[in-house]
Formats: sequence, structure tokens, C-alpha cells
Amino acid sequence: MEAADRKELRSIEMICAEIRLSGRIDGKTRAKLLAHFANRFENALTLIKAKQVKKYVFSPSGRVIWSVRGRKAEYQVIPDSNFCSCDDYYFRVIDRKRQLCYHIIAQRLADALEEYDLEKLSDSSYSKITERWHAGEENSTSLSTQ
Repeated sequence: MEAADRKELRSIEMICAEIRLSGRIDGKTRAKLLAHFANRFENALTLIKAKQVKKYVFSPSGRVIWSVRGRKAEYQVIPDSNFCSCDDYYFRVIDRKRQLCYHIIAQRLADALEEYDLEKLSDSSYSKITERWHAGEENSTSLSTQ
């Protein structure tokens, strides 16, 4: 990825570091978020306020899965790889029109603010949680082959 393409990622990382220090989104931080992400920030903030960001922590492995419930469905977000299972990711992020969908922004901000629904589960529940996204892939694959 070229340096220019990484601007959004660098921005969200720096802003989230500031949020972790202050514990909130103040006026200055809000202005930065609006400048960098515009309506994607507003959409992300709406999801956070509506408690639509969920963190699953599995034990004893310590695996973590994030999900964000958007307008159409619940999406898996993998922050370490900046991946989201939403359509916006496939149509805009993969095509390099932008680097982050608003679900990824919501996950990053919710994590920095520590404002998410936390669910602790045993490792035996891992496949039950992840199969919802695999089922979505199978459904979209079967539709595209018809």
C-alpha cells in the first residue's frame, strides 16, 4: 500500500491514541475526526452510542472477535488487518477509494473509548460465533452461482 493510501489508517491510529489518553472525544478530537472521515465518523459514533459494537473474548485462548451491527447486518471486523465483512469494504476499500469503512472506524473508536458490549465465552463457542459470517459467505456464493 502506498504512503498516501495509509493516511486514513495513520489518522485513526493517532486519534485513537489521543482518545485513550483523555478517555473521551473532545471538541478538538471531534473536529479532527470530521475532517478526516466526515459522515463515516458520524455513522461510527451513532453505532457506538447505540451499543452496536461487540467484543467477544474467548478463554482460555484469549482470542478476540469484534462485530459491528450496521444498517443491514452484523459484520465481523478484524482491526489488526483493517478488515470488515461489509459491502463498503469490498466495493470501496478493496478498490482503494478509501481505507476504512465506518464499521472499522466504529470498532477503533469504541475500543479507544472502552465503549462496547463485552461478551466472554469459552473457546468451545468460537465456531458458533464465527459461523454466522461463514454462512453469509456461503449464501452470497450460492446466489452468485445461480
